Amino acid sequence: MSLRPDLSRETATSTINAAIDSGVDLLDTARAYTTVDEEAHNERLIGDVLASREDGSAVMVATKGGHFRAGPMEWRNDARPAALRADVEQSLRALKRETVDLYFLHWPDADVPFTESVGALSEMRAEGKIRAIGISNVDRGLLAAARTVTSIDAVQNPYSVHNGGDDELLRECERHGIPFLAYSPLGGWDAGEASARPLLDLAAHRGVSAPRLLLARLLHRSESLLPISGAGRPETAADSASAAWLSLGPDELRIVDAVTDGSREAASDETARPQS
Repeated sequence: MSLRPDLSRETATSTINAAIDSGVDLLDTARAYTTVDEEAHNERLIGDVLASREDGSAVMVATKGGHFRAGPMEWRNDARPAALRADVEQSLRALKRETVDLYFLHWPDADVPFTESVGALSEMRAEGKIRAIGISNVDRGLLAAARTVTSIDAVQNPYSVHNGGDDELLRECERHGIPFLAYSPLGGWDAGEASARPLLDLAAHRGVSAPRLLLARLLHRSESLLPISGAGRPETAADSASAAWLSLGPDELRIVDAVTDGSREAASDETARPQS
């Protein structure tokens, strides 16, 4: 929301409220999700909405640090322990909370040992500033390294019903009971492609949107996988939330998989084709 100058604060507030009213009880944000001229814009937006609601304290907030917006189109990493501590303190103030429910190391920092960054989050958990620790944009090796330092409560990586993701990491999370939060879950979806017709027909038959169908497919893929679905309108937030209650039968799953698997294969072929 904070990266879209076309989105008014009123619309953003209405969208967050619509998500919560539709049953969403986890909101995902980050230090890096901000405007060019205002630090913690998105965290402050969420903090203000939750503070205005009687049930706001029951909504879990996940945020991230160690990665920040340095300019109009520039983002940088700084996962030094001191920088992470400053990020956590800023998040607490913006979110108007005494503890961050779930705090992610947003990106590994090539200039800082990964275990050192994770260790800093572990220290802040012991101090009560963080309730749960997550790591984002990682592989199995980094997950294993992090678990030598402290318990890891969540992983957040890209994973799309169309583009796929790190299935080996997802299986590893399943084995250890670690939730896998999938960002960009609809990445690669294009309703205009001819191959999308069977999925659009199924969505029409079920009386739901195609994105809701795709999100439901991801929820069927793994009990550990939790799609992080973005929204810019109240209607979109409510529609995405409804995917949690959409059950798909075996034949319907095959239809969705035939479309999405075909799209992935076509994209792979296009990438592999020699360029003239």
